[in-house]
Amino acid sequence: MRTRTLVGALLGLGLMLAVAACTDTQAVPVKPTPTAAAQVGGRPVGDRVIVEGRVVPVRRADLALSTTGVVAEVLVAEGDKVSAGQALLRLESKRQQAAVAQADAALARVIGARAGANAVLSKAQAALALLKAGPRAEDIAVARQGVAVARAELARVQSTSDPIALARAKADVEKAARAVQQAQFAYDRVKDAPFGNIGPEALRLEQTTIDYNLAQTVFAQLSQGPRATDLQAAQERATQAQTVQAQAEAGPRTEQIAAADADVAAASAALKNLDTDAAAAQAALDQAKFALADTELRAPFAGSVVTLNVKAGEAVPVGGFAVRLADLSAWQIETSDLTELNIASVREGAPVALTFDALPGAALSGKVGRIRAYGETRQGDIVYTAIIALDKPDARMRWNMTAKAAIEPQP
Repeated sequence: MRTRTLVGALLGLGLMLAVAACTDTQAVPVKPTPTAAAQVGGRPVGDRVIVEGRVVPVRRADLALSTTGVVAEVLVAEGDKVSAGQALLRLESKRQQAAVAQADAALARVIGARAGANAVLSKAQAALALLKAGPRAEDIAVARQGVAVARAELARVQSTSDPIALARAKADVEKAARAVQQAQFAYDRVKDAPFGNIGPEALRLEQTTIDYNLAQTVFAQLSQGPRATDLQAAQERATQAQTVQAQAEAGPRTEQIAAADADVAAASAALKNLDTDAAAAQAALDQAKFALADTELRAPFAGSVVTLNVKAGEAVPVGGFAVRLADLSAWQIETSDLTELNIASVREGAPVALTFDALPGAALSGKVGRIRAYGETRQGDIVYTAIIALDKPDARMRWNMTAKAAIEPQP
């Protein structure tokens, strides 16, 4: 009986409270605050725009090779820190290395030929300059001296038929014969003397005999007269020396200058052709080096290797990346649901408050750094990506952590 009474009392009390509540609500209507009535997901909440985003490195890249081939070496591992320009992997490159060596040798040959052609041109230009400068006084003096020498030589050859010279040579033979007789007489007187010193007399006899033989030789040559070949050669040398003197005094002829001009033109044309060949050879070498460089993948900036998508001995992936590289020391937030309905109220430089599901209690701040101009269609909405620069990052941040950004709208 008591139980039934207690249950009834409780039911009565609940009914009274319900009636009181309904009476209060009707008497004082409660208006929702703007924050409570608004929705997130790129829509304003109160006086802010709330959007979702994710943590990404400021600098990141999915690196791929521009050529196909088999991976010869993987030079890094996931997690490695690398510097800008450091090699990350290499493909098999024997064919490219051979092409570089061949192109380098071809360029060296052309450069050598060009150096020779340049020397020929310099020599031709110098010869032309000398001709155009006219005769020099020292050249004329040398030519005249040559004529004097040639004439003296001719006179010497011709003198072998001179009667006076022949008479003098005959007198020298007779004089030398008398000297031999006197020396012989002196030697004969002392040669048999006991304990005699015959040295001076013997030496005198020997010397006079030599002089006599020499005088006879000269007299014999003068008696025979000059040989025809010697005389002709001496006359030709004299004539040639006179011609050289005449040319030196007259200066270069017109046809000589024309020929020198032609030599310069020919040497210039040859050098120009070699310049073209050298440029082509250099271009071929550069192309071969570019092809060799394409077999290496290098880091475009300093960072960490996040993902390796290749292994040694395998072919490089077609249409995919080989290495994912990022600078994990600098982070930013990229929004994912900033709709076209609110993009007009978001400006670059606007303050942003940030919270993270993975970092309870972390409240960071930043600014809208950039808004991409192109809107993408996502789940039926047009959304724009805003890049939010952090004022001070949190050391616990990781790539692709989700973030909620409250952006202060701008008029």
